[in-house]
Amino acid sequence: MTNLFEASIEKNETNSFFRGEKNYFVRTPDFDQHNHGANLGGHVESFLRASNDNAEVFDEAFIKFLESLEVTKEDLTHFMANLSAFFALKNRDKLEGATLFRSPDSIESKLVKSYLTKISNTDIYLTEKDRLYIHANFISKNGNDILFNTLKEIDKG
Repeated sequence: MTNLFEASIEKNETNSFFRGEKNYFVRTPDFDQHNHGANLGGHVESFLRASNDNAEVFDEAFIKFLESLEVTKEDLTHFMANLSAFFALKNRDKLEGATLFRSPDSIESKLVKSYLTKISNTDIYLTEKDRLYIHANFISKNGNDILFNTLKEIDKG
């Protein structure tokens, strides 16, 4: 079976992988939507287990995805789903070697804060705020408060 994450690296399509575009769409069992968790939990998890060197490749691809996010409801959905899946898997020790979000000053943490700040300056924030907090609480329960703390900062001020 082809590892879709590995294929996305070879084709320079990792952003499409994280968005579930092209051949990287994995349908959820109940809805006609992309299953971000299945992509990360299946393809990325096995990619990371294959070699110690693969963690750095994954980390770089995830950062590249965060850098590519546009201020749209669709990209916000991909952002929230990938972050939630990442932290759920990381909390269960399923993402061997991935070093993302170890520090609030890391590049990926700064990208999350920057993206949420941009979103907060649009009507999207008002319509998606409840969903953002649902994801923030889920991520917090899985060991990281970056989303929750950033949302609190935005709402405070």
